[in-house]
This record gives sequence, structure tokens and C-alpha cells, in this order.
Amino acid sequence: MTADGQRAARIAAWVRPAGARPFVLGHRGARHAAPENTLTAFELARREGADGVELDVRLDGDERVIVLHDRTLARVSGGRETRDVEALGAATLARVPLGDDRVPLLADVLTWARERHLRVNVELKSDVSRPLALLRGVKRVVRASGVGPELVLFSSFQPAFVAALRVLVPELPGAWLVDRDGRFTRRAPAFRLVADGVNPQRELVVGRAMTRWKRGGAPIATWTVNEPDEARRVAALGVDTIISDRPGEILRAVGG
Repeated sequence: MTADGQRAARIAAWVRPAGARPFVLGHRGARHAAPENTLTAFELARREGADGVELDVRLDGDERVIVLHDRTLARVSGGRETRDVEALGAATLARVPLGDDRVPLLADVLTWARERHLRVNVELKSDVSRPLALLRGVKRVVRASGVGPELVLFSSFQPAFVAALRVLVPELPGAWLVDRDGRFTRRAPAFRLVADGVNPQRELVVGRAMTRWKRGGAPIATWTVNEPDEARRVAALGVDTIISDRPGEILRAVGG
């Protein structure tokens, strides 16, 4: 298969079919009503009708791939645990409550998603101390899970991570995360050098940019869209996926 054919196979499930609504993913789950990045939040997103979830991964002190946005648990634990998560092992993390839940492993979330045939956008955090260990850990977990390109897409603000995963896990798609303040934003038109798609902040979803990205064949997933009018705006411009803290409300807005 040619390189273009391989790319087409990777992204096929993440391209919005003609005439269909965008896919809707719960941003860290349905975090409007449950602790973010927990199985509780992911399950709530599913119950609201989401097509899947977006989540963040990094390593803990035992080099397990865990689902957590910040480098510490301070914000999500209400200040009960403030140490760098890279210094905390499994036993310590198991004792930190996040509502009625705990910090999940990526492996557990992928099992949950595979059993329900739900999509997962896996964002690799770029502020990690051991990037190679994270990349290798994600490769190991994803391969062991048995999920394919129809369920998993990687993303990162660090384009080198996306490029590395293209080599490590070439069968799965990757997207370059860009925001309005990011130093890589102005180079986003060159996304195909490192990624299959682009995940732009919602303010960047405008006609000219969409034309440029779509000309390059990119699946577009925008974030974080919580207002119905904004969801309808980006849907009309042709985004493939909308990532929202309120997936149920956004689904209703775009005809889900």
C-alpha cells in the first residue's frame, strides 16, 4: 500500500461522512457533571450520547500510562495531593479520591471504549519529564488493547510526539493540537509533515483555515465547544469532530 493509501486507511473513520453531523466527544468526559478524566465522566458522556471521549495521558512514578491533565492532582483532588504525579506510584494514586473515582489507567479506559465501540482521542501531554518513556508506554498500551484506527486517534501540542507516534504506531492516526496563542499555530498549514489531522481551538475554525486544512485532507476536531450556537457554526464550516464538556447538549444542537 502506498503512503497515501496508508494515511487514507488511518483517517477514514475520523472523516465526517457527507450529510452527517460531526462526531461529538466528551472533553475529559462529561466534565460538566463528573470529575474530569475519570471513568465516571467517560461513562456519563456515553450516556449523554457522545460518540466517544477526549482524554489526557502522562506517566506516574511507576511509569504507568495514566489519564490525567495536570502534572499534579492538586486541582482535581481539591488540594489533598499536590506532589508531582511523576513522583507518585500506584499505591499512592489509589488512595487519592476524585469524587467516587480514582485516576484511571489508559489501558482501563481503552478496554471500556473497545467494549462499547466508542472513540478515544488520546492527547499526550507535552510537559512530561520522560517523553520517550511516555511514547513507548502509549505504544505498548495501545497495542495490547487491540484497538484500531476506527477507535483511537492521538493528538498533542508537541508535533514531535505526533511524528514519533506515526513511526511507533503507524496504523493509528495522529493530529496536531493548535491554539490561538501557540507558537506552532502559524505553521499549522504544514501539518501533513508530522500529522494526519489538525485539532484547532474553536476560535481558529474560520473559513480560510478550514479550506486550507481540508485541501490537505485533514480530519478536523475542534475544542472546547460548549455553546449550541458555536457548535452549529463550526459544524457548518465542516469540522469532523466537536470536543465538548457538555456532549449531550452539543449533540442536540447539531442534530444528534
